[in-house]
Amino acid sequence: MEMWTYRRMRRISWKEKVTNKKVLESVGLQRPKLLLTIQRRKMKYYGHLRRYDSIQKRILEGKIDGRRGRGRRRQTWLGNIQETSQMKMCEVCEMALDRRRWRTVTAHLGDGIAPS
Repeated sequence: MEMWTYRRMRRISWKEKVTNKKVLESVGLQRPKLLLTIQRRKMKYYGHLRRYDSIQKRILEGKIDGRRGRGRRRQTWLGNIQETSQMKMCEVCEMALDRRRWRTVTAHLGDGIAPS
């Protein structure tokens, strides 16, 4: 409902295919708090999966044989983690193994503080 209101305010039609990110930028807002909470929890869960050997970890890191379908590539869960962290995937994997370091990364996710 929130994004719908912003789109109406800016007179952006759904046919224009403008991303929510662009709409928020045009209104002058950062990411909504709900989105930030979701991203933080997703990152925390990824750290949990990365540290412990489980079936979920195997599924997450598995590769599927075969050909890719036509059209734009689907967003992947790991791709989303990489985009959120703004680091290379190998760095993300290594950092997630260190619990203290990963907690600081997830705690400062929306602050704009670069991970160290």
